[in-house]
Amino acid sequence: MNSLAGALLVRDLRKALLELYNPAELARSPLIELLGLAQQPDPPSALRCLLLQAIEALRPGDDVPPQAQACLTFDILLHRYVQQIPQAEVASSLGFGKRQLQRHEATALQVLAHYLWTYHGLQAFAVSREARSPEKSAHLRQGSHQELEWVSKSFSSEAASIADLLQGVVQSLAPLLAAARVRIETALPNDLVRLAIHTITMRQALVSILSTAVQRIPGGRIEVSAVEQPARMVVRIVARRGRSSPRPLGHEGGESMEMARELVAVSGGRLELALDAEAGVALIATLHLPIAQKLGVLVIDDNVDTLQLFQRYLQGTRYGFVGERDPQHALALAQELTPKVIILDVMLPGIDGWEMLGRLREHPVTHGLPVIVCTILPCERLALTLGASAFMRKPVSRGTLLAALDAQVDRYSSVGQ
Repeated sequence: MNSLAGALLVRDLRKALLELYNPAELARSPLIELLGLAQQPDPPSALRCLLLQAIEALRPGDDVPPQAQACLTFDILLHRYVQQIPQAEVASSLGFGKRQLQRHEATALQVLAHYLWTYHGLQAFAVSREARSPEKSAHLRQGSHQELEWVSKSFSSEAASIADLLQGVVQSLAPLLAAARVRIETALPNDLVRLAIHTITMRQALVSILSTAVQRIPGGRIEVSAVEQPARMVVRIVARRGRSSPRPLGHEGGESMEMARELVAVSGGRLELALDAEAGVALIATLHLPIAQKLGVLVIDDNVDTLQLFQRYLQGTRYGFVGERDPQHALALAQELTPKVIILDVMLPGIDGWEMLGRLREHPVTHGLPVIVCTILPCERLALTLGASAFMRKPVSRGTLLAALDAQVDRYSSVGQ
């Protein structure tokens, strides 16, 4: 799906979803013609059913952890559009600010748009809509890049399995594979480490790569392999042609691969592409992806419920949780572990948080570690004045916690470069 067509599709999709239960408005949607529903006895109802089915198709399986991005995407589509819950209420229930929810909502719409594109053969949409709106091309492409920037800033990297990602993508592309008589063979070691990636964008990158490869090699096969290297994993996707000559990549395929390249870059990875590089090989896509290396987070808080909550928040992310209730032990633990970030409560028994902050700042091993003061007290200015790197007011949502950790890791990593 090229960037211009995608931006137009997302725009029309959002309008239709906001008026999902308003037949008069749905009847005006360009999606009715686009999705071939104009000849249906009741086009608005047919469109509503199709969109509801598409959202339901994105429901994560029972094996997907509830904190995964796929669950967040489905929840937003369900609450905002199927249940028509106002944006402010959804943001509150998920623990997000309004602007943060808007970014997640934009990403969820992109996921749904890509699903419709994949399953309803909308390639003609790119040509006809772009031809009718050439003056909007540059503006919409810029908007697409801005969406990717928002995704990069809004989502924390997750520790994800490449095998699980591929399995989900192959299941989604099953109708396309069957129609083109293309089979996919994977040769992935059982003990592969997990990747530190944005799962939503990486999944869409894999969809783009594999669907483009399938369209080039009817009757052929695709081989997927992976090998670990220091700090990264190299995933190789090789499309071998069948008896017929490979089809040309074309403008649409080129746009799709360029978008895949940008999607991979969101996770700090790199995509290399080679066409017709070997005899019988139509396409080789090589992905260089970062390996998940746990970044230690020490949480010093005497409230066991807070420790358990933060531990749940950090499951499935690039952060490793260590909790300590006793401030008497916390300083020695910080010196031993040298975590990437320390989260410090203020109201502690024996040694209060302010004294602990001073000790952390004075000790040669811990003085350079970022410390986030986290408390129910309204004392942000005091915390920053006394040497805290950031401040969080309880109660803290998962999004707020991950955003604060990402900001500190990014800040101190750039300082160290």
